[in-house]
Amino acid sequence: MASHDPTVAEQQRLKARALEIGNTLDVDAEAELRALLQSPYPEVRRLAASALGKLAPRRPNEFLVAEALARAAETDDRPQVRQYALKALAKYPRAALAHLDRLRDLARNPTLRDYVRAAAAEAVAAAQQANRQAYARTHHWCTRCRRIIGEEDFMQGMELFGKPYCRHCLDERILESKNFELVVDEAKKKRTEDGTAVQSQGERRIADFLSQRRIAYVYDERYRMAGDVRIRPDFYLPEFDLYIEYWGMDTPDYVANMKKKLFLYQRAGKKLISLSFRDFDRLETILAEKLARYIRL
Repeated sequence: MASHDPTVAEQQRLKARALEIGNTLDVDAEAELRALLQSPYPEVRRLAASALGKLAPRRPNEFLVAEALARAAETDDRPQVRQYALKALAKYPRAALAHLDRLRDLARNPTLRDYVRAAAAEAVAAAQQANRQAYARTHHWCTRCRRIIGEEDFMQGMELFGKPYCRHCLDERILESKNFELVVDEAKKKRTEDGTAVQSQGERRIADFLSQRRIAYVYDERYRMAGDVRIRPDFYLPEFDLYIEYWGMDTPDYVANMKKKLFLYQRAGKKLISLSFRDFDRLETILAEKLARYIRL
């Protein structure tokens, strides 16, 4: 006769408990579900995330729930658990706003399964809708001319630049942005081994170092860092949520912009590797040393 396996019995007990809480909508057991999100059993974690989503109409401690779900969505090693955590988080849109940057990163992370990215996009959309509804109850002013503006103009400015603009000032801001983009694109004259157009020899060496080691990167794309602040890093490694900046000059304006970006990275709590043109002769060696703090090369 086979002996009883206590591990299997414990897993079945926890699964049954997560199902029970979800079916009975026992809001007093919300903390228990948050604890079950840390279970060593993936199926228990998936059912706990699902049950937390079902509790949303009963209004549990939504900010604690959202934090637990966002953490599971970012760190769980099982794609289905991440998917269920994101679907549950979408049912707490007001609390999900605090995790909007993290959700956007998940939605555009090419290393994740399509259904995980879709669930992240769903949570982003729910949070943005909650944001629109909250702002609809307030007055808004154009950043430049200080005129009172409507909800539609407000949301367009926030989506494009992270600041509110009236229609006239938004058109001016878009034109300025296009002109800046043209200047930046004109400067991208060097090609990496994988065909990416970059601005400098230092950036090309960094890109080649990453691609040779099959480390996925995004080059020169705009990201929302904290609140409505946007930043344009040289490289972003989505698999590791890690940023790389190559500081190629030391002119006063360049250094002032560098200090501003460093402050934004620090304030947002982002992982950053800084490289300088002074590192050029040993660039790959220094990059490998700094990457080794976060990645096993």
